[in-house]
Amino acid sequence: MEPGQFFGGLMDDYFAECDEHLASLRRLLMELEQDGVARPFAEERVRGIFRALHTLKGLSGMVGFAESEAVAHALEEWLRGAAPDGFVPPGASLDPLFEGTALLERCLQARRTDAAPLEVDAFVSRIRRAPPEPAGAAPAPPASGLTAAEALRLEAARARGDRVQELEFVPTPEGVARGVGVEAVRGRLSELGEILQVVPRVLPGRGVAFRFVVALAEGRDVPEGWRADGLSWEAPRAEPREAAAPVPGAAASNVVRVGLPRLDELLRMVGELVISRSRLNDLLRGSWNGGAVPLDALEEINAGMERQLRDLREGVMRVRLVAVGEAFERMRFVVRDVAVGAGKDVRVEMRGQDTELDKLVVERMLEPLLHLVRNAVSHGIERPAEREAAGKPRQGRLLLAASAAGERVRVEVADDGRGIDRDAVAARAREQGLAVAEAPDDAALLEILCTPGFSTREVADLASGRGIGMDVVRSTLRALGGELSMSTEAGRGTRFAVELPLTLMIVDALLVRIGGQTMAVPQPALLEVIQVEADEVVTLENNEVVRYRGKVLPLLRLGRLFALDGDEGEARASFPVLVVGSEAQPTGLAVDRLAGLREIVVRPLADPLVAVPGIAAATELGDGRVCLILDAAELVQLGQRMREAAAVSGGASSRSPAGVA
Repeated sequence: MEPGQFFGGLMDDYFAECDEHLASLRRLLMELEQDGVARPFAEERVRGIFRALHTLKGLSGMVGFAESEAVAHALEEWLRGAAPDGFVPPGASLDPLFEGTALLERCLQARRTDAAPLEVDAFVSRIRRAPPEPAGAAPAPPASGLTAAEALRLEAARARGDRVQELEFVPTPEGVARGVGVEAVRGRLSELGEILQVVPRVLPGRGVAFRFVVALAEGRDVPEGWRADGLSWEAPRAEPREAAAPVPGAAASNVVRVGLPRLDELLRMVGELVISRSRLNDLLRGSWNGGAVPLDALEEINAGMERQLRDLREGVMRVRLVAVGEAFERMRFVVRDVAVGAGKDVRVEMRGQDTELDKLVVERMLEPLLHLVRNAVSHGIERPAEREAAGKPRQGRLLLAASAAGERVRVEVADDGRGIDRDAVAARAREQGLAVAEAPDDAALLEILCTPGFSTREVADLASGRGIGMDVVRSTLRALGGELSMSTEAGRGTRFAVELPLTLMIVDALLVRIGGQTMAVPQPALLEVIQVEADEVVTLENNEVVRYRGKVLPLLRLGRLFALDGDEGEARASFPVLVVGSEAQPTGLAVDRLAGLREIVVRPLADPLVAVPGIAAATELGDGRVCLILDAAELVQLGQRMREAAAVSGGASSRSPAGVA
């Protein structure tokens, strides 16, 4: 029997408990590092770290997870040596604690996903051999050959796609005479990427060799001709920390901690439903005995149960809600890791940490949030010297903010870095054959950056790294029913905003009729519903548009898109149009008629064989019929691609566009 199997369902409690202690550990470590610059670390925080590590060690030992127990025990012993008097002196390095905490999270993630347990012996041995560093002392190289700070930079380099190469340079009199010395080699390698480490060593015969560890930028390699100048290289021998997970502690957890008051409220709602059901039962029993059932009494009970079910739904939703600050705290850990590796000083500010989201939404948005945060730190925020030369504070600023508005939550990631070079991005897009305006606005710039295949190392340099994974970021957010927007200003920074639904399970939706079929559109995806007269439709470059709030609204007829017979909207004098997308770039979805508002339970379409572009999920109506749920974000993209294809096909406009100009 594998360790942990004996405990069965108790493993969910184990992981939930560990998640809480790891969150506490991350928070305390960040506070210790920030406050330790000015004064000794608070004794209470050190005690909190001891408690978290000791509990993690005990819990892991109880369920038989030896690797997690070993890491927690090693960190506990290291901290005991670093803080014998209950506090850590200013200037002492906390890198082993940060490194060990990240490793603990990866150990738990592997166990949670039934992956093979991680190998932690190298880390435990290194921590036990390396005594805590005294204040102000230079970090001693661990057994791996990299200091903890260098290991962090190595990890950051690999995270951004660099290839790590180890080289050795042996100076020769002939080479020095030709100007090929250690500084010249350092300059050459700096042009290929980031030098992570340079270590001299004495050779037999009193010669000296220099070991370089370099993170080579994508597409760069060391020219073979350099071997003639005394350089040699092979696969890197550096032993970095264990490979980092995409997001620290990002494995989904199926446990939500709920306070008793919320459970009491749910119990009260269930009690009211029981009473209503008893009243209904009494009325029905009266009818069975030959009595008449008063219609008004039935309507009253129906209205009461409808209200009670809505309250129960909202109560259950509140049980699933967790504070977005949980995700923000994880991002603080990521920022610290990437900033150290990139040689930057970044301050994280958080606002609206108490804003609540469905736990499922929080877990699924972690990966997109990680992309935005990493790119902001790695490529958006400048190094201290560059910021100082530009008249900025040496310390960069990264803002993580959240706010709620009705059934939607807005999450923002903003930096005060160099911003995105519009001209450079536009030029690169034209090289790849994309149609780009002379001066793309923020929305057009985001479309370029989110184009699949546009993300290359060259683009990352030009665009402050914003191209990396941006197509994945937006597609993931759209799968959650969210939308991504961006604003940037040269020299001032970039701000990304994510609009997300509060929940994905039960939503209010507008039912519509399309070619004889009933479909649903989640209400949060709707900007507006308008009635359009048929003679207001204008064909422009083979695309239909209508005038909307002083602008042009592209029109997408869903009957044609889904090839449904009997598109009544085309024959009618007027038809409803659902305005979706963003306020900056809306799209109109033409339907036959509206069928009313309804609360729906979202059922995902898990089978890829039934997946249809533009369809997000399905639900069941009150009469037992299945109703498909439209994916407004994907329909906007489909409409855009169809309009581009129609414009390329050419053809004269059937009507003058003057009416919508």
